[in-house]
Amino acid sequence: MTLEIGKKAPAFKGQTSDGPVSLSSLKGSNVVLYFYPKDDTPGCTLEACAFRDTLPRFKKMNVCVFGVSKDTLAKHEKFAKKYELPFPLISDEDGSICESFGVWVEKSMYGRKYMGIERATYLIDKAGIIRNIWRKVKVPGHAEDVLKSVKEL
Repeated sequence: MTLEIGKKAPAFKGQTSDGPVSLSSLKGSNVVLYFYPKDDTPGCTLEACAFRDTLPRFKKMNVCVFGVSKDTLAKHEKFAKKYELPFPLISDEDGSICESFGVWVEKSMYGRKYMGIERATYLIDKAGIIRNIWRKVKVPGHAEDVLKSVKEL
């Protein structure tokens, strides 16, 4: 299934340090769901810190921000504490959320092919409709781009 702007976001359920979260539990809030490969790696840390630094502006516009990776809750908690991340990280250990959003893809590094999470972000409105999609995200300036898109909702 290819996800498109203007279509319903896939229903998902995940676990955060704050407890369970699902798309249905977020109805009535705009949601930024950003997918990243791995906790505490250089690019993922920069991205998380960028969302951390822009979070007050997201909150002013009633937007919930969630990071999603296949790391365990314990790894998420350590990562969040180390970088003072004030938003929940969803543990998708079984990969079901990544699969439903189409971010579990074949990647290649140094000629070796493997499966991994493509860095991607979805902006979902209060009704559960996808309002913007960023694929193959380049980290510098990305959080600001997402913020601009939220202002257009």
